[in-house]
Formats: sequence, C-alpha cells, structure tokens
Amino acid sequence: MSKKNIVHITLGKANPERQNGVNRVVYNLATSQAREGHKVAVWGITKNPIVNFKRREFETILFLDERNKFELTVGLRRAIERAPRDTVFHLHGAFLPQLYSVSKHLVKNKHEYIYTPHGAFNGVAMKRSFFKKKIYSFFFEKFIVNHARFVQAIGHSEITGTFNMFGMDIRVELIPNGQKVKCIKLIDFIGKDESVQFGFVGRLDVQTKGLDLLIQGFSDFIANYEQAAKLHIVGDGPDKDKLISLIQGLNLVDHVEMHGALFGEKKDAVLESLHYLCLTSRNEGLPGVVLEALASSVPCIVSKETNMGDYIDQSNSGYCLKENTRQEISEILTRASEELRNISYIDKTRNARELVLSTFKWEEISNQLIQKFYAT
Repeated sequence: MSKKNIVHITLGKANPERQNGVNRVVYNLATSQAREGHKVAVWGITKNPIVNFKRREFETILFLDERNKFELTVGLRRAIERAPRDTVFHLHGAFLPQLYSVSKHLVKNKHEYIYTPHGAFNGVAMKRSFFKKKIYSFFFEKFIVNHARFVQAIGHSEITGTFNMFGMDIRVELIPNGQKVKCIKLIDFIGKDESVQFGFVGRLDVQTKGLDLLIQGFSDFIANYEQAAKLHIVGDGPDKDKLISLIQGLNLVDHVEMHGALFGEKKDAVLESLHYLCLTSRNEGLPGVVLEALASSVPCIVSKETNMGDYIDQSNSGYCLKENTRQEISEILTRASEELRNISYIDKTRNARELVLSTFKWEEISNQLIQKFYAT
C-alpha cells in the first residue's frame, strides 16, 4: 500500500491516559499508521492548546476551542485550506458543533473524510436525549454523515442505529477498534486451591454497564458455590455509592473488592490477575477493556449488547450471555468457575490472545480504513 497523508481531527489532545476511549483510539491508530510509514498528524481542538505530553511518533497540532462551538480558529481553517488534496481526513466524535464546522470547511475545500462517531449512533445511546439529538441531527449532524466518504461503525448495533437515524442511503462500514498486544507469560495450569477471580473494569454507571445485573448474578452464584471466589471492581463514576449500597445489601462485602480508579501498570496488574473479565452492559459501542483483557489472555463474559459476543463465541475465548439477566449471569459464572481447572480453560486463554492478533491488531484496522476510503 502506498504511503498516505492522514489527519485525525478530534476534541482534546488524544491523551491515551484519559478515561475517554476516543482519546486512546485516536492515539493508538495514529501511532500504528505512523509506524507503517504514513505521514500522520492529529489536530486537536482543545480549551488548553498547550503541549503537556511526551514526544509522539506522529505530529500533534493543537487549536483553541472557541467559546462559540460552531466557530473555527483562523489557524484551523487555514490548515484545512492548505492541506494536500490527497489527504485522508478522519473525524472522531459525534454531535459536536466543532466537527460540523470542520466538515463544512472540508467539503468547501473539496476534501473527503472518514467519520467515526465511536458508538454514539448505537440505538440505545440515541435514546438518551432523543429529541435533542433528532433536532440537532436534522440541522447539523446529517451534513457530516451525508458528506462522509463513509461512516465507521465499530459494532453491529451502531449500523442499525445509523440507518434508523439517517436513512438507508448512508455508506456504513463495520470496522472495529484495535488493540495493542504486549508480551506476557501464558499460563499452563491453574492450581487446584486457587480461588476464581472475576472482574469488572470501567465507569461505575449502573444502568449502562449493567452492574446491578452483575452484582445480583454474582450474589446468586456465591450462594450456591462451595469454593472461594471474588469479584474485583476497578473504576469510578457517578453510581459508586449506589453500587456500594447494593453490595452491602446483598452481603457481598467479603466477596467484592472495590479498587477505585486505576491506570497504567496498576490497572494492568489487576486485569491480568483475573480469570474472567465480566461486562454485562446494556449498551456499548465496542468496549476497549474487553480487547485489553483478551490481549492479556483473560477470557471474557459479555452481554450481546457489548458487540463482542459473536467474536468471543466464534473464537471460544469466553462466554456470551444468551440473555442479560441475573439468572443467566449466575449460571455462566458457575460454568466458568467449573471450567477453570480443565484444559478447556487454558484453551480459552490462548484463544483470547489469538483473537486480538488475528482480528484487532491496529495495523489491520488501519489498512481496512484506508482500503475502504479508496474503494469505489
């Protein structure tokens, strides 16, 4: 593949240490593309256009986020006007006035672009503030969608949501996010006295993340499981107190460990200590934490709503819930625990890592995006 000029445009500075998943995606995608020899830049629209991050493998140019969110700085408008005609622009985010104005200026200057809403067009996500989004879409968002070379959907549910909101004539391509794979020591056996370790990593949003279902299902599992087991919860969020009350009410204090928000090596250490990551969300785009777990050879238990169920079922790298219910979660936790000391669990750990290597490597995702951009 010939080398391309690629410009990613996003809000913020593409800081991979932030909880905002879009930041991590942009950073990792740009890094991968730069390593492949493409000329890559990230243009960040931010309230604080000061470089306060380490040296990167791609160029980062920061532009002030104006008080009027529909207004672009002179510098950003000129950067678009002066960009080479063959530049592949890639817009990240959704329902953002700044990106509407960027897309208008790109179209005015005859530039084409990829548009990635990062799960925001998912049907369940669209129900939140539905009428506001419907009105905003009519006047602004549909312009970005209609003029995009294509809209990148990161999960099947987002394809349906996109068509429902903007019509069937929109070009939508299903291309998931990617995941870095690091060297780790693969396990060969599980000690017979080792207790099973389940875990959740993410924002403590009970409704969206299905944490009530997970805690209730875990409670039923504990009541009938004769060996030791623990559920680790890593993260922070608006429902922390609500979650603690639920744990206390079900007498799970001795079985659930709240770690709070962890980042970097501390988060990785907990994640890699798990036997299974559990994500029973009611709504997701494509959860990066599941990819992180799989890359660390940690099998996953997920709901269909994560958009990861088919990948996990087909690769035998965990379990997908048939129904996202308390009873089903309890039953799957039991099956997963019973499998722990069988060779089939070791197979799942290897399959998990292989799934990322075969399907979610950033190099492969980058190639798909560029190929689709130039496809007729």
